[in-house]
Formats: sequence, C-alpha cells, structure tokens
Amino acid sequence: MKRNAFALSLSSLLFLSWICTGQEVDQVRIQKEWGEMDFAPQIAGYFDGNIPIDKICDTRGLFISRGLKIISFRLELETSSYDTIVRIAGNQIPDTICATIQREGPGRHYYFTRICAVDLDGSIKHLNPLHLVTILEED
Repeated sequence: MKRNAFALSLSSLLFLSWICTGQEVDQVRIQKEWGEMDFAPQIAGYFDGNIPIDKICDTRGLFISRGLKIISFRLELETSSYDTIVRIAGNQIPDTICATIQREGPGRHYYFTRICAVDLDGSIKHLNPLHLVTILEED
C-alpha cells in the first residue's frame, strides 16, 4: 500500500510538472502614449485658471500625471495686505499657507513657479509654471 501511494504521488508530481512546463507563457507589454497634459503640473485636476478654493490645498498637493515626483516649487501669494514669495520643499502647500488662502477668500491669484521634479532615473526636470485663481465653487 505504501508502494501504491508513493507511485501515485510520483505520477501526480510528474504529470503536474509536464503540464506546467509544456505550456508557453505569453507576455503582454502595454506602453502608454504620453500626451502633453501628462507633463503639466496640476492640483486636484486643475492645470490653469480657476480652481475652487476648497480644492487648492488638495491632499495630493502639486503633482504630475507622468510619474515624476515634484520635489520643490515657488508659490507667489497675493493677499489683501501684501504679496509674498514662498519657496516650498516637497509637493504639498503648508497648512499655514492654506489657512492664509482660505482667509483671503476667492478671487486671489496664485502662481506656482520654478517647479522642480525628479524622474525615475534621478534626473531633475523643470516644469512649466501654474497660475490658479480661487473661486467659491465650480460652475
């Protein structure tokens, strides 16, 4: 009986290995065609122009669709009492700046310039600037 169980196990193992090695594996490679907008920096899907004030401090921050990682940018703030330029490391607008944006309300211009990103190979890319104007809500 031990001999029959061993023979059955061995034949099952041989049969499975024959099935696995006898089949060819097809590989499918999908290449994405990149468009111009894949290289444009954005916040919450807004590339330029009006943005609802509650979306300008989106948790994803400033990003690009192509897979580059934004590492720094310069933000030019226009407030009721002063204009200032803030250099930001990373891709997130700091909470203190978000509070200022919320306090200032709609109708203010924000310029994101000197946007630097790093590619998958480690090279630094300089991206186009972004100009957003806050509005109350999207029409």
